[in-house]
This record gives sequence, structure tokens and C-alpha cells, in this order.
Amino acid sequence: MAKTRAISIANSKGGVGKSTVTILLAAALAKQKNKKVLILDTDSQASISEWLVAEQQAYPDAKPLVSVEAIAPQHVQMYLEKFGDGYDVIFIDIPRMTNSMNETANVQLLYFCDSILIPVIGSRLDVMSTGKFFQVVKDAETKKRELGFEYQILGFLNKETNRKDNQYAKTMLSEQAGIDMMDATLRDLKLFTTPSLFDSILDTKEGRDRFEPFFNEVCKKLKL
Repeated sequence: MAKTRAISIANSKGGVGKSTVTILLAAALAKQKNKKVLILDTDSQASISEWLVAEQQAYPDAKPLVSVEAIAPQHVQMYLEKFGDGYDVIFIDIPRMTNSMNETANVQLLYFCDSILIPVIGSRLDVMSTGKFFQVVKDAETKKRELGFEYQILGFLNKETNRKDNQYAKTMLSEQAGIDMMDATLRDLKLFTTPSLFDSILDTKEGRDRFEPFFNEVCKKLKL
């Protein structure tokens, strides 16, 4: 039996599209790769859980492609131990670290993952914040690898525009911060503002044109 993969799209900064990209990837993996996927919504805002409720009201006779469980950060370990083997991929939606990079419960969630995808918006302030967050994730990687576990960190540009700051962000995070930045990016498009837990974005032509390069690179690099 294949090992369950635990992934988080995470950053300490809010507004970078963590939950949106989580839903897009989770639904595409479920539909296109026939994976059994779970999202653990550990954010107190419960945005993914609330999104599911809204979609269930809109599609009362349909079944979501992805399971969603709202859970407190301190209960994640118990949940994974009891139910984790029942899924191919589990996404852990980690709250942003509002006060300190050392918020214990949230930082601990990084250790339950084997892959971290860091979304970055192309601004200098975002680059600074992401660089600090990367060091926290890097600490988790070091400790997990010391114990013989696999751990992978990838960065990617989200909500990309044609501004010069986007290329600056990618260069700075790759060359100076040392983050392995993905080639594929996600543009700042209306298409990505309404993700669905009931449909895959790859089922439409525009979705394939805009999302498939990113999806394929994630699947290849994370061996999904």
C-alpha cells in the first residue's frame, strides 16, 4: 500500500492564496489522478469548511470530490494516526502565524507534512516575510531528515502579474533565500477566485490552459 502523502500550502502571510490553491490541487488530484483526498482545515477562520457548506447548499444532490474535516491544530496528530491511512493525500491547511514564527501549535503542523508548497505574491514585503517563514520550514526539514524522513519544500509565484516585482521576488527567493522555486506560476486571474470541491478546474479548457502546467509540475516534483 502506498504511503499517505501529507502536504501543506503554507505561508506566514495572509492573502497569498493558501486555501484557494489547496482546494484547486485537492480537487484536481481527486478527479484527474483518482486519489482519495482529505483537507484538514485547522484555521480558526474555517474558510475551506465554510466553502464546502456553501457549495453543498448550491449542489445538494452532488458529492464533493474531496473530504474536509475542521479540526484544531492540537488534534491533528491524533486524527492522522487514526484515519490517515485511509487517504492517498492529506492537505493540512495551516493558519497563518500572526504573532510569532514560534506559535507552537501551528509550527508543529509543519512536522506532520512531507511536502510544503509556499505561495508568494510578487512584492518586496512578501519576499521579506516569506524568507523568514522559509527558515522555520527549513528547521522542520532539517529535523525530519535527521530522523530519516523525506521532506520537500517548493515555492511558487501566485497571483502573478506583469509587474517587475514578480521577477524580483522569484530571483530573490531562489538565489538569496535558497528556496527551490517552481517554473510554473499562477496568474492573477478571475478563474482562480472561485475554486470548487465538487469540480476540477482541469475539466475546462481555460482551466487546463491556465492550471495544468502548475498541476503537472507539482505532481512531477512531489511524485504524486
